[in-house]
Amino acid sequence: MNGVKACALDGRGVLRVGGPEARSFLQGLITNDVEAANGDTAVYAALLTPQGKFLFDFFVFADPADKQALLLDCDGARIADLVKRLTMYKLRAKVTIEDLSATNGVAAYWNEDGTAVAAEGPRLADPRLAAMGARAILPITALAALGGDMAGWQRHRIGLGVGDAAEDFEPDRTFPLEVNLDLLNGIDFHKGCYVGQEVTSRTKRRGSVRKRLVPCDVEGDLPAPGTPVKAIAREVGTVFSGDAETARVLALLRLDLIRDATLEAGPSGLTPDIPAWLAPEIQPEDGGDGD
Repeated sequence: MNGVKACALDGRGVLRVGGPEARSFLQGLITNDVEAANGDTAVYAALLTPQGKFLFDFFVFADPADKQALLLDCDGARIADLVKRLTMYKLRAKVTIEDLSATNGVAAYWNEDGTAVAAEGPRLADPRLAAMGARAILPITALAALGGDMAGWQRHRIGLGVGDAAEDFEPDRTFPLEVNLDLLNGIDFHKGCYVGQEVTSRTKRRGSVRKRLVPCDVEGDLPAPGTPVKAIAREVGTVFSGDAETARVLALLRLDLIRDATLEAGPSGLTPDIPAWLAPEIQPEDGGDGD
C-alpha cells in the first residue's frame, strides 16, 4: 500500500440504517448532511441532546449494496445506547436499524508524515482532516488480515490534535464545539434542523466557545486521564487521552484562563501545541469567567 499504515480499529461497531426513509430520518437528527454520503465520500456527524450536548459521534457511509441505506461507523461500546436513542426517534418512520458488528468492523489507514491517503476500493478519506488518512467498513475476515497497530493509530491522531469520543468526549456534558466538531467538518451550519441545532448554532454565531480540546506537550510523567489542569492553583481544564512515547496529551482547557499561564497537571507541566487547523479559534478573550 505504498507505505500507508493500516489498523483494524478495535472497539468500533457498525450500524445499518435502512428502509425508504433512512436518509430523511437521519437528516432530521444529526449535525451533518447525510446526502453527502454518496459512496465516494464519508460524512462525520454527531447526535446531540435537545440541549445541544454531545451524545454520540459516527462516520456515515453509503451502503454499497443499497445507496439509500447508510452504514454508521460508531463506538462499539455504546452501540446499544445509540440503537436505543435512534429507536426512540423512529416512531412510525419506515426505517430499520441493524447492528452489523458481528460481521463487520472498521479499519483506518494513514501516513505518518500527515499526507493524505488515496481513496481506493472501500476506503474513503477521513472527513475530519486530510492528514487523518482514510477509513473503511470491512468484513471481520478482512480486518483480521490487516492486524493492527492501535498504539500507532492513537499516536497519529493525538499528534494531529484530534479527539476520540470514546476517550476525550463526555456524553451529556460536553458541547460539540468544545471538542472541535465544527472545525473537523462534523457540523453543517446550513443543513436545516437537527436535534440540538439551536444551541449549537447560537454558540457558533456568538463566538462564545469558552473551552476547546487542545493538544499539549508534557514535561514530566504523562498525566492520567481525568487529571485536573491548573494555572496558578486555579483549575482550568482536564486531561483526557495521551501518548507516552511522544509525551503528548489532549486536554479540555478554558481558553480565557490559559493565555500566558503556566499549566500543570499533577507534577507535570503542559504546553499547548496548537495545530494550524485549530489556531484561528484559540483566541482567548479578556474578562469574564464563563461557565
